[in-house]
Amino acid sequence: MIKLKHDVISVLAFFAVLLVIPGFVSAQDNERTDKEVKQMIQKQFERMYEKGVENLSDRIVVSGGVKPFAVVTDTGDKVKAIRIKQAEEMPAEMALEVLRRSLVALVKKGKIGATAIFYTADNPNKEANAEKVLVVEMEHIFGPTLAQLVPFTIKDGKATYGEQVVVDMKKQIFNIKVDEEAAE
Repeated sequence: MIKLKHDVISVLAFFAVLLVIPGFVSAQDNERTDKEVKQMIQKQFERMYEKGVENLSDRIVVSGGVKPFAVVTDTGDKVKAIRIKQAEEMPAEMALEVLRRSLVALVKKGKIGATAIFYTADNPNKEANAEKVLVVEMEHIFGPTLAQLVPFTIKDGKATYGEQVVVDMKKQIFNIKVDEEAAE
């Protein structure tokens, strides 16, 4: 009888281990998957940032700022710059809102996986040497959001950039609900 109990307990322990192993392997797979997703997001953010900086370098020196534009990673993992011609003639605040709404419509259609919005603004730090900041708002469909603020000054036809600051921000593109007509 004692041997039977021991055998039953051994069999139950064996099955318990078999039941736990898939969960353990799944947890390891999830960790690996989470790590891979984070790496993918980081690479997409880096590629969008590089593309955006290419697009604004000359403009920022000539005009002392740039009208809002976006760089996106589409669902095919291609990085593209998006400028809205009409926005070039609008006040910066209005152009920024039009750009955000346009990106929301593209997200709603399932065409975009990540966004980076580039624009310049007055430096909120009045004690700083730089009067302006380059703002880069980045969002990803998988959740991460951040804003990068880079103070800059234009002197003798050259832009000098200060120490960047990265801050958390609320979702603005992947969080907004749009009705179907607005997406069309």
